[in-house]
Order: sequence, then structure tokens, then C-alpha cells
Amino acid sequence: LKGFEPLPATSGREALEIARGHEIYAAVVDLKMPDMDGLETITRLKEIHPAIKTVLLTGFGDEKIREAAKALDTAYFEKDDMGSFWDFIKLPVKKKFNILLVDDEKKFLDTVSSRIRLKGLEPLLATSGAEALEIARGHEIYAAVVDLKMPDMDGLETITRLKEIHPSIKTVLLTGFGDEKIREAAEAIASDYFEKDRMGGFWTFIKKLQKTLEDSMAAAGMSDGDPEGAAKISKKKKGN
Repeated sequence: LKGFEPLPATSGREALEIARGHEIYAAVVDLKMPDMDGLETITRLKEIHPAIKTVLLTGFGDEKIREAAKALDTAYFEKDDMGSFWDFIKLPVKKKFNILLVDDEKKFLDTVSSRIRLKGLEPLLATSGAEALEIARGHEIYAAVVDLKMPDMDGLETITRLKEIHPSIKTVLLTGFGDEKIREAAEAIASDYFEKDRMGGFWTFIKKLQKTLEDSMAAAGMSDGDPEGAAKISKKKKGN
């Protein structure tokens, strides 16, 4: 499985235990198992990870089972036709890079998130520091954009606590006014700083962030033995 980290389980119960302790992108599940069948296992896996991609494998063809898998939004393959399964596995995986946006002004959040999404990034919205921390504990976060003034905790404290959860997270502090002391405080916690009335600099930062992501994806493509995918990314970058 190139580019994937397999987590093996020999029963549905073991699969659920693993799923509770890991972030899972996809699951390939056999129909017949001793404790619970593959359909039940997939149903319960989706309760733990609603966005998980799932595949049901069977030792025989059965239209009713195929329909049941389809009802669970699950791909279905027979073990005597594994060629189709491997073709499915080779389909490109588009990784979503989550950007956490934190501001108590919903209108501002909606405006920024719309532009963020257009740039191919996935915005996660929070209207308070506490909500931001809760989201961060349950998601892989690449970057966070945090307003300075919020009702429960300020942006500096929120960023500090976000970095405790995700030490490598890239952070931006946004303020409605310029303040040298706030800028210095942001720099002290390795955070970028922008004023809301000068958003040009912020969008330049987002563009650089996007380029960094494309570079890392291209490098990952080369290291995973996918030079074609890496070349496509490089070609796209040169065309911009």
C-alpha cells in the first residue's frame, strides 16, 4: 500500500479499538469475521470517523450484499477479482489541509472561509478560543488564523494552547488595530501578525502557505514513488 500506513486488525472489535485511538483515512473490511460481520463493522467505524472511506471485501458475489454496501456508501469488491480492488487503491488521494479560523464575528469568518476554500484549503470555523481548542483536539490542523479579541480567551492565549496540542501548527494573529506590543507578543510565540484593515499582507501569507503545501505534496509524491503526481503538481505551480 504505497503512501499509506496499514493498521491490521483480525476482528471487528479490534478494528473499532484501533479506530478509537487513531485518525483513520480508509478501512478495508472482510465481510465474514467471527465477532461481527463487515457491514456492522463498517457501520460502527463510520460512527467513530464519519468521513472514513470504506471498502467491503467478500469471498463470493452477492447482489444483496453489494446493495447493502452501497447503502453504507462503501466500495465493494470480490476477493477473486482483486485487480479491480488494486485499481481502486491506486486512485489519487486528495489530502485536505485544515485551516482553523477563529473569530467571534461570524460575518468575517464566512468571508474569509469562502476565499480560503477557493484556494483549495479546508476551513474549520470556531467562534471562541474554547471551541477552537475542542476542534483542534479532534482534527489534524495545518494552520490557525486567530482573532486577538474574543469573549472567553484572547488570541494570544488561544494560539499558545493550540501549539500545545499541535506543536508544528502555523499560526496567524489578527487584530482590528496596530499595536507594537501585541506584534512583539505574537512574535514571541512564533506567530505571524496582521491587521484586519490591511488584509493584503494576510492573503500574501496564505498564498505562500499554499505554495509550501504544494512543495510538500510534490516531495511526498516523489518519495512515495509517484513521480507522475509530483510532476503534475510542479507543472501546475509553473503555470501559475
